[in-house]
Amino acid sequence: MNDLKTITVLFRAYNSLEKLIRDDVFQYGLNVSEFGVLEALYHKEKLSVKGVIDKVLVPNSSMSYVIENLVTKGYILKIQSNIDKRSFMLELTDKGRLLMNKIFPIHKQNMRAILNVLEDNEEQILQKALVKIGKITKNR
Repeated sequence: MNDLKTITVLFRAYNSLEKLIRDDVFQYGLNVSEFGVLEALYHKEKLSVKGVIDKVLVPNSSMSYVIENLVTKGYILKIQSNIDKRSFMLELTDKGRLLMNKIFPIHKQNMRAILNVLEDNEEQILQKALVKIGKITKNR
């Protein structure tokens, strides 16, 4: 098996999954990047901007725009650090937490419906294989 079929299959699966995720979060008036930031804050409570960048697959150059959109929508607070005036902490507002309390369980259920085509052991094997590929590509 020395052809590149695995890469083609992986990209097709990625594209399908990305479209499903995009369509799912769009119904809540969010894009994937905004949802990713809200989800990280929903689970971690409070994070620095750098902490959010590390958790969410959004380029650093786009993160400022995403954060400002979420602040404007009233979903997050951006609080300047007392220690380092150049850094900021992010946290959900009450409005943001109410939104995530409402939509995250639905989103999770929709995403699990996709993954539930796999048996438990298949999902574990897939996770291990993708982590292995991710580690190789990080080191190049």
